[in-house]
Amino acid sequence: MPSSHNHSVTSDLIDIVFEKVQEIPDPRSQKGRSSNISIADFFMYGLGVFHNKNASLLTCDDKRDQPTIKENAKSLYHVEHIPCDTYLRSTIDLVQTKHIRPLFLACLAYCQRRGKLKQFQYFKEGYLAPIDGTQTFTSKSISCKNCCTKNADNPKKTTIYYHQLSTICLVKPGLKTVIPLMPEPITQQKDASKNDCEVRALERILEDLAREHYHLKLVLGLDGLYSKGPTLKLIRSYGHHFIAVAKDTDHKALLESIDDLDRKGQVRRFTYTDKRGHRHSFRYVNGAPLNKSHPEFIVNYVDYVETDPDGKVKYFNSWVTNLPIHNHMCCMKIMRGGRARWLIENETFNTLKNLGYSLEHNFGHGEDNLSSNLACLMFLAFLIDQIVELSCPLFNEALTANKRKKTLWEKQRNFFEIFVVSSWALFMKGLILQGAPEPKAKGKQVKPGEQPKRKMISIRSLFPDTA
Repeated sequence: MPSSHNHSVTSDLIDIVFEKVQEIPDPRSQKGRSSNISIADFFMYGLGVFHNKNASLLTCDDKRDQPTIKENAKSLYHVEHIPCDTYLRSTIDLVQTKHIRPLFLACLAYCQRRGKLKQFQYFKEGYLAPIDGTQTFTSKSISCKNCCTKNADNPKKTTIYYHQLSTICLVKPGLKTVIPLMPEPITQQKDASKNDCEVRALERILEDLAREHYHLKLVLGLDGLYSKGPTLKLIRSYGHHFIAVAKDTDHKALLESIDDLDRKGQVRRFTYTDKRGHRHSFRYVNGAPLNKSHPEFIVNYVDYVETDPDGKVKYFNSWVTNLPIHNHMCCMKIMRGGRARWLIENETFNTLKNLGYSLEHNFGHGEDNLSSNLACLMFLAFLIDQIVELSCPLFNEALTANKRKKTLWEKQRNFFEIFVVSSWALFMKGLILQGAPEPKAKGKQVKPGEQPKRKMISIRSLFPDTA
């Protein structure tokens, strides 16, 4: 991975995406339409909207004719012709979501070739990868043929239309950076009598992983929705491992088996108290049947309780896994892996919803695939940012200078609109200068009410082509 302060990893990733996006089939050619705006222009400009954390497509449309916007769209995102927001929506709507997959694959391959995935190694059996779903759209009036529905069969209630995404990320306990893979849209299936769901989405995710990442072994972090015999068997059939939440109410037969093993002295316990006075209590056992319906499917079990110095329970959970539990250290590692599911909620969904990306904003719904395609483009922008934060010295220096990501995103958006920038390296250097602290006044003491004289650093000196 380039470590030079004269090179930006963002530039590499944008170039890789641009190379792959040109392979997307143009749906307009199938309808006999032609335009000087290529299919790559639509997707690269859409990616730029999310990469610059714009609040809506309409705000971008109002500024697309500005010379600075045109120049930067071309030099930074390879966009030759900027489409209007209506044309962008109608064209992206026609593209099948599966054609976005190669863009994610190319970015992940870039990260993997340079050894950056090694930072995510936690279990020797595979990378820890929690899976969870999030809602991206809901409405009582706007819908498309791919919308899932609520109350559709109840004439007394208003029908609710919605879209969801099932998301899988590579994570590691103690590391805030996450690497999202291509999310799976949860949409109305053509041959289904019921709504699509997260479990069915997981089946498609496993198929895609087997086809695209056959060498990548994972330890899937799952909530109680997935801790059923057929689902866990399917995961094992693909060669992956799992750590799944096992709630008391959903696994009564399992807990009865644990109690039987406990009476036989086969269940192990240990407790320790940390420096804060919090008490951590574990109970674990290998070789328990998952349930009565699948007595042949044997799992290992861990439960964990954290109490504060006053004896109040701060956290409790229990998991089933196929990872062997040899000792106390293995038990604690599985507990941390199980609790790492919060990383996909806090560091992924919360970031996308509240820290600039505006995941819950309706950028456009369309009639076919627009809602899912725009959500996937937003996740692609997020993936690029995560890889850059993981490996680019220039970006991290800019982030340190500006202290907060929201501040950095705001300045990035302003720079894109004000200055003509020829490269991402210069762009990042400008952000570093903008975030640098003001120098303290030296020599003559400043009188009250007077401003200290200081030498100004000209950002425009970096961008001489700016009008």
